[in-house]
Amino acid sequence: MNAFEPVIIMEHEAVIGGFKCLYWLVKNEIAHHTNYGKLLSLAQLLGCDYFLKLKVDRRNNYRSHRIIDEMLEIVSNVIEEPLIEQMRASQAISLELDESTDVSLLRQLDLHVRYLDKEGLVFNQFLDIVTVSDGKADTIVTAVKAVLQNKQVPTEKLCGLGTDGAAVMTGRVNGVAKQLTDSFPMIVAVACAAHRLALACKDASNDVKYMATFRDHLQELHLYFHHSANRTAALKAAATTLGLSDLKMKEVKDTRWLSQHLAIEILQRNLTAVLATLAEEAELKRCPVAKGLYTFCATYRFVASVYLQADILPHLARLSKVFQRANVNFLHIKEQVPITIETLRGIKDAGETPLPGSFLSRLHQDLDDPLGLGAFTIHHEEERTGC
Repeated sequence: MNAFEPVIIMEHEAVIGGFKCLYWLVKNEIAHHTNYGKLLSLAQLLGCDYFLKLKVDRRNNYRSHRIIDEMLEIVSNVIEEPLIEQMRASQAISLELDESTDVSLLRQLDLHVRYLDKEGLVFNQFLDIVTVSDGKADTIVTAVKAVLQNKQVPTEKLCGLGTDGAAVMTGRVNGVAKQLTDSFPMIVAVACAAHRLALACKDASNDVKYMATFRDHLQELHLYFHHSANRTAALKAAATTLGLSDLKMKEVKDTRWLSQHLAIEILQRNLTAVLATLAEEAELKRCPVAKGLYTFCATYRFVASVYLQADILPHLARLSKVFQRANVNFLHIKEQVPITIETLRGIKDAGETPLPGSFLSRLHQDLDDPLGLGAFTIHHEEERTGC
């Protein structure tokens, strides 16, 4: 028996090492199917010879996708088991639901739980992600109840539900929240405040027809530079020449609540470089897309809209971040909401006399600066009269 012990120990070490390598890949969000074998080969190259024991023969080497998936399932069960036990021991449990699509456009439902430990500390843990056939409320509710049953979640302890502001989640008659509160009466449903703030901002901007066109062109600016390394290099060169920030145009997405704030912040700070690059592309390279973007952007209305949003969006972004904090402070929210409202009202009431220190207060000065926006002859007085 003693003669076999070294072999058994080596094989055991090899399997444990394989699990550690797989765990490291997953923990660092690195594609495990394509990189697991490469990581084992690297370990062998560095002297971990016991990994040779994983290669039984040409066909069996513990590197196939099926074996990797089975190992991953074992790792997930080992990690999940103590977390589930902690959740079951909690006095109160709440659910967080979100629906999305993966890269293959399959609908998926993401479930998280929040619970209290014995010390009263709040923990937020991933529970499960399941594929759903459609985005209907009945389908989502069925999937949620199936997960609760499979994970043996004590439903009598469910006291909270967090969702986004979509109608399928918050519908009063047959929404997900309504159906779950009917099934579990102790649940208090809350729609994500940050998501509702984003929807309110979008609805408000939709009331101004120009803002839809503005947003489209803002996205086109991002795509114009994003799809060409040469254009991006020209933009950075222009920024460097003008002594501006090393910039990269940001994408605007409805699902990323702070994306327009970041895009406007960068654009306002580097607008001169953006216009200079578009003008050069249009004039020297005869690019029709650059000409169209320059024609739209080199106007008083566009520049004023950028400056106005540069004044407004930081306050909304700050409020959104308050809503998104892991440990919400309701006293802070109670204070921050009226402050934000009063600040926005102050910007609106200022009208033709912008508040000192605001971006709008510098608008005409910047438009007349020959070393800045003044180089593009944007006739603000005439355009304002025409509006």
